Amino acid sequence: MNNISQIVRQESRKGYIALISVILISAIGLSIMLSVIAAGVDASKTDFSLQQSGAARSIASSCAEEALQVILETATTSSNGNLTVASGTCSYLITSTNGQNITISSTGVLGTVTSKIKVVIASTSPSVTLSSWEEVADF
Repeated sequence: MNNISQIVRQESRKGYIALISVILISAIGLSIMLSVIAAGVDASKTDFSLQQSGAARSIASSCAEEALQVILETATTSSNGNLTVASGTCSYLITSTNGQNITISSTGVLGTVTSKIKVVIASTSPSVTLSSWEEVADF
């Protein structure tokens, strides 16, 4: 009888070891799975932000082009305006110093993303010649 109880205890310990091993392996697998899901969500958020940033840049460029068109049509060196483009909005401001050094400051907004473009015009006669067109952090 003593031998049977020792055998039962040994088998019982083997069962506990197997059970603990299964629980441990499951926990490790679960943590790996959650890490992969979290990385996928982060990548998705980054991709969405990049997409919105590009769209906001396009909207700001549209406003800058609209401002150039205003300069061509009216020969103005001081003006401002707003546009609604696609699912975003933009605004532009045309400034100059004594009719020279004309600068267009254009801001495009899409959701929470803002893009700013600064255009410097070298001359307007006989045609508009750009000195620079760049995306800036602030004006």
